[in-house]
Amino acid sequence: MIRQLADRILLIEGGKEGRYPFSHSLYIRDGGGILVDCGSDLDVILRLKEEEGMATILMTHYHEDHFLFLHRFPDTEVWASEEDAPALESFDVLLDLYGVAGTHQEAFFRDLFAGKFPYRPRTVARRLGDRERIRFGRTEAVAIVAPGHTPGHLCLHFPSEGILFLADYDLTAFGPWYGDKPGGIEEFRRSGKMLAEVGARVNVASHEVPVHEGNIAAEMEAYLAVIDRREESLREYLRRPRTREEIVARRIVYGKERPGPWFDYGEWALMGKHLEDMAARGEVLVEEGRYVLISP
Repeated sequence: MIRQLADRILLIEGGKEGRYPFSHSLYIRDGGGILVDCGSDLDVILRLKEEEGMATILMTHYHEDHFLFLHRFPDTEVWASEEDAPALESFDVLLDLYGVAGTHQEAFFRDLFAGKFPYRPRTVARRLGDRERIRFGRTEAVAIVAPGHTPGHLCLHFPSEGILFLADYDLTAFGPWYGDKPGGIEEFRRSGKMLAEVGARVNVASHEVPVHEGNIAAEMEAYLAVIDRREESLREYLRRPRTREEIVARRIVYGKERPGPWFDYGEWALMGKHLEDMAARGEVLVEEGRYVLISP
């Protein structure tokens, strides 16, 4: 499904209402045709390419639900942020940033990304920096690097149209993802608050409800509050010492109805960030393989 956001800016809604493994995309009818992210609706993307052209695919970041269909366009130029480009160019770098390289999970991720999505290394022709102005024909955008989700997660602000593409600062009830190896809770908070302060007329997210009109400060506050609820639940669970395996099995993030290695990974990726921060604050230590709460 296509929705027109402005004269030259279209929203391509992703499969399953933009739920994983899909994501919403933008298409800019200017500059030869610009696709922003490549995980929405392949039939619509192919039709737009045929009817209006596709000179460039701009990737907001390196996650699989955003490069889902990228392999179908091997000859189209790819742009990304300076920080995230290496993961689009190298499978080994991608796996390292997911934090699975050299672990027992590496084989699972190699099979998953090579098969289901599938990952194909791409040369990033243009590497974008924070606040860099980009011209797509007559349409101008400002690249905003919002770290925390990934190191170089890009958001695009179209000042003349009053549109901000939030990408994976997506305001969903599930809450934030900050579980990549270089991800960070406080970085995510800072980025989320910064994006809310842009003051766009229309804010567009990559997942679930795509369009959020007007001031999103309250929505962003509620979204970031999920982080605090996760940590409160973890703190409660640590009232007696727990192993990593017990914490993963508790499924504080995903719920116990979601078993398997993918959710094992996601659960520890997020809970591990909380434990790192709690340890740095002197609230948790590890004794004989168990996480011990030392501050109520």
